[in-house]
Amino acid sequence: MRKVRLLSNNINVITAPNSSTTVYCIHNIYEYKELHQENKMSKEVPRRCQDHPDNNLQLFCANCNKSACKKCTHFMQCYEEHDAKPIWNAIDAFNKQVSNLVELVDDIKQKLEGVYNSIMDDKVYFEMHVQLCRTAIEAHTDAIVRKVKEEGKKLLLDLENVCKEKTKAIESEVMELESHQQQAQSLKRLITETTMNKPGNTRTLDDYMRNIDDVNKNIEEMQSQNDQLYPKKVTPTFRINTKVDDAIVKGLGKIVCVDNKYAIDKDDKAITVTEGQTFAVIVSSLDESNRCNVAATLIKPSGETTATDEVKYMGNGEYIIKGRCDKEGDWKMEITAGVAHLKGTPVNIKVEPLGLVHTTDTIGDHKVENKYCLSDVQLDKDGCILVSSNSNELLKFNQSGEFVENIPFSHNVRVNKMHTMGNGHILYSDTEGKRVVMCNDKLEEISQFGKGILINPWGLAVNDKTRVLFVTDFHAHCVVKFNVDDGRLLGKIGSKGEELHYPRDVTLTKEGNLMVADWGNHRIQMFDADGTFIKTLVIEGEEDGKVKHPNAIVTDRDENIIVASINKLQLFDKNVLFIKRLDGKNDGINSTSGISVISNRQRKLIAANLGENNVKILNY
Repeated sequence: MRKVRLLSNNINVITAPNSSTTVYCIHNIYEYKELHQENKMSKEVPRRCQDHPDNNLQLFCANCNKSACKKCTHFMQCYEEHDAKPIWNAIDAFNKQVSNLVELVDDIKQKLEGVYNSIMDDKVYFEMHVQLCRTAIEAHTDAIVRKVKEEGKKLLLDLENVCKEKTKAIESEVMELESHQQQAQSLKRLITETTMNKPGNTRTLDDYMRNIDDVNKNIEEMQSQNDQLYPKKVTPTFRINTKVDDAIVKGLGKIVCVDNKYAIDKDDKAITVTEGQTFAVIVSSLDESNRCNVAATLIKPSGETTATDEVKYMGNGEYIIKGRCDKEGDWKMEITAGVAHLKGTPVNIKVEPLGLVHTTDTIGDHKVENKYCLSDVQLDKDGCILVSSNSNELLKFNQSGEFVENIPFSHNVRVNKMHTMGNGHILYSDTEGKRVVMCNDKLEEISQFGKGILINPWGLAVNDKTRVLFVTDFHAHCVVKFNVDDGRLLGKIGSKGEELHYPRDVTLTKEGNLMVADWGNHRIQMFDADGTFIKTLVIEGEEDGKVKHPNAIVTDRDENIIVASINKLQLFDKNVLFIKRLDGKNDGINSTSGISVISNRQRKLIAANLGENNVKILNY
């Protein structure tokens, strides 16, 4: 073994015996360039064979890790059996490995520089925000001090005005008092000079007595006024504003660390819900692989805190936070990732009370023809409420219950039930023409279905995926299926046997099954899309959880089921378990003919209230 030659504190060069091969041990990645230069120069120096000094080394065996000239007979067997190659080829191959190593070190250096730059950028970003916070604190403090001083000046000015008014009043009273004193002194002098020792001046003495009585009356009146205007021991008092004191005690604000790697969904930064409604807030990480300890706390209007229902990691850096607010008012949700608050928090949550919100005018007050009754309600694409009444016109109201306009049809129709399409088109059942019509938002007819097939079309539902239109035919006791794009008849449901009796309305489940308001049989029936009966969902009865003459049925985003029947509006969950009544004792809801969910985050419903011939808007 040849001696180890130490090039530096970080790179050792070792030469194997009987070989010109150099092995490098690299201890510092930043000195690879010098090593690479030396290795390059080594190729330019001819290497001599140890056994034949006159000959250059010409062969290298990778198996034996030996080099030799062609005269080395002991090497010939190795040359024949092993992978011996010209030494310059071996040197080139080895140098390529060294070059690859150099490239790897270059990559490492670039990565380290990238990490360093990222750290420095984070440092600069952090220091910038520290300075922003410092500036904001100073500005906020100066503003408060300035405001406090201004308020103090106003208070001192008010105090000075009180002093001036009091001083002026006292000076006026003193002047009046001095006037009475002078009058009394004059009377005393006159009485003494004109009546003393003069018994004959009795009449003069009587005049003086009347003058004295007048002075006494003036003094008594002055005292009375003084007692009324300025009661005894009245002093100015400074009444402290406890809100300012409370702000000073709790502090001007607080410093929080904000995690900018997370973003709250744009639709969740400020939300409106109803009392007791479970809602969800979505939080996503900008780095989808990032996962941190995300936590959330609800803050009540009173300032008290309560835990959220659930924080669930959905994968890909996304979290869903579920909460529920049990009282109306302005709530907040504070969200943290580890110890840091998320940018955009706290989330503002407005909680509205349950029950009736608005009631429209009587529908007949705005109709051209007042002989037809209220039949259905739907939400228009502009957010207003469309109202049909088995006539050739629609009424429009805003969501506060205020009348907007009357929209007449250009042709003779009687609009019963309606269904709004995703593209803004409207389907309606025309009891006059015994058909279903599709129109645009200007109520211009686009196409029609069922002419000559339907007897009394009523409720409507469309499966957007299969493009099937379902129509309840009230007098034919069935649900008729059409292709909504070309109007082809696809079949009938319930026409065989006694499954349906005067069906009024139809809606679809998430799976595509039909739920039918079977008005004549007093029940809610379920069929699959092909018409096979599945089961009865709700049976006949007067008590809650049962129905009598169901008129309308809809579902909301959470797959809850809402059923309107005679004198009852009920909410069921997706498993058809009764939750609660939506109508109240004093809200005037009576015999609802049509219902529509107009908001899911804030669960809001509109109901065509046939009993009072108006529309009810309520939170549920």
